[in-house]
Amino acid sequence: MEKKKKQKSSTRELVDKYQANCDRIGEIAEACDAEQRERTEAEDAEFKALTRENEVIRMKMQAAQVESLRSKDLPVVNNDKVLRENLLERGQKVTVLITREGGEVAEGIPTVTPQTTEALAETGIIPVHEQEMLKPIRKGLIYDKVGLNIRSGLSGTLRWPKHGKATASFADEAERLVDSSIQWDKLETNGHRMGIAVPITREELEDSHGIVESVVKEEMPKAITDLINGALFSTVDTYTAADGNTKTRKVVGPFVAAAKKAVQFTGAVPTRKELLRMVASIAEKIDLVAPCWVMTESMKAELCDVKVDAGSGRFLCENGMILGYPVFTTAEIGAGNIGFGDWSYQAAGFFGDWTLIADPYTLARKNSVDFVLNARFGTVTLRDDAFVLGKIKTA
Repeated sequence: MEKKKKQKSSTRELVDKYQANCDRIGEIAEACDAEQRERTEAEDAEFKALTRENEVIRMKMQAAQVESLRSKDLPVVNNDKVLRENLLERGQKVTVLITREGGEVAEGIPTVTPQTTEALAETGIIPVHEQEMLKPIRKGLIYDKVGLNIRSGLSGTLRWPKHGKATASFADEAERLVDSSIQWDKLETNGHRMGIAVPITREELEDSHGIVESVVKEEMPKAITDLINGALFSTVDTYTAADGNTKTRKVVGPFVAAAKKAVQFTGAVPTRKELLRMVASIAEKIDLVAPCWVMTESMKAELCDVKVDAGSGRFLCENGMILGYPVFTTAEIGAGNIGFGDWSYQAAGFFGDWTLIADPYTLARKNSVDFVLNARFGTVTLRDDAFVLGKIKTA
C-alpha cells in the first residue's frame, strides 16, 4: 500500500514538472512573438533542455502506467499444462479467463473502465498543432469580371444626358416637310452609403495577439464586396440584412428591371433556340461590346449536359462559353434564372474614400474597440434594353 501511494505521488510530481516545463516554453514563445524575433542563444539552450526533460518525463510516466497495471497477486497459470491435462488427456472443455484483481465479470468478459484522454485535458501532455486560419468560402464574386466599368474617387452626382431618335420622312417635290423633334432626358446616380461595424472587446484583441484584429480588417472590405455583388446581380430589390430583417436595396442592378419582362422558358432547362432568341433580342437593339451570360453554378452544370445535336458530341456549354459568349456564375441571380447582357451599358463607381476606423473611445466603458468601415457606391443602367432575363418553367 505504501509503495502504491509513493508511486501515485511520484506520477503527480512528474505531471506537475511536465506542466511547469510547458509553461516556461510558452513564456519563451510569447516573448519571441511579442518582440518579433528568434530565440536568443540562452533561450534556445533552455528550450532544448526543457524539451529533452519533457521527453524523459513522458518515458517515466509511460513506465509508471505499465507498472500500475501489474498485479502481484495473480496466480501463475501454466496454460500449456492446463490444456494438455484437461483437453488432451481428460477430453474436457476448457475455458481460461484471466481478470484483474477486483474486476467484475459479465458474460465471461471483465468490465474494466479505462482511463481516457479526458484525464490529460489542459495538462499540455497531448500536443496541439495549430493550423492556418480557415476563411469563409466566397463564390461568384464576379462584379469586377463581367466587363463592368467601375470608377473610383467620384463625388457629387453623375449625370448622363440622353436624347431620342430624330425621324426623317419622304416628300414630294416642293412638298413641305413634317416637323420632327428630339426627346431629351438624363440619367443620374449618386453614391449610396454602405458600411459595417464590428465591436470587439480589448480582452479578445489582446489575448489573440493581433489575429482577431487582422481577420476583422480583412473581412470588412470583403463584406462590402459581397453586398455590391448581391446588389448588381439580384433579380429582386430586397435583401436580408445582418439583423435578419428584410430591407429594400438602395442600389440595384439591371436584372431587377429585366425580371419584370422576363423570358419564360418552356422547360426546366432552356433550349439552344431559346438562348439564341435572348441574344438576338439584345443584338438587334444595341452593338454588343462586352456581352456575357450570368447564372448559377447549378444551371451552368445543366447546360454542360445539353447536347447541341445527336452526332457531333458537342454540348451547349463548353469551356465556359455558351453560343460564343462567356459564362459567369453567382448564386445572387437566383436558382432557375439566366441573365444575358452587355455590361458596358452598366455604369458603376465608388464615391469618396473608403474609411476604416478603429474607435477606442465610444465603447470605452465596455473596454471595447468599435471597428467601423464606411464607403459609398452607386450604379445605373444606361440602356435597359442591353439586358434580358430568362426564367425556367416551375412546377
